Amino acid sequence: MEFTDPSEKEETFTGKIYCANCSHCVLFKQQVGQTTSYVLRVRCNMGMWKKQSGEEKIYKYFTIVRRTMDSCCYYDAMGDEKNFIKELRRNLPIRDEIYSY
Repeated sequence: MEFTDPSEKEETFTGKIYCANCSHCVLFKQQVGQTTSYVLRVRCNMGMWKKQSGEEKIYKYFTIVRRTMDSCCYYDAMGDEKNFIKELRRNLPIRDEIYSY
């Protein structure tokens, strides 16, 4: 995927943006040690989540509903935010869960 400079984007969405409702918010499996187990993690495909060091920031799956931004030039809503976030809060696990392949 090609990253572009956010300042080159014509439209920037502002207000409270739930990253979980964006098509660039991606769920993936992260292996736990040298085992056949994994945990679920979430990242931004457009690289908008960065640490101060410049490294990509990755979030635990069960915390994604708390991830918001004030503005994002890449925001691509996947549907009705209010209902989606409500259902997500209801269905997310309450802690990190370990799965097996």
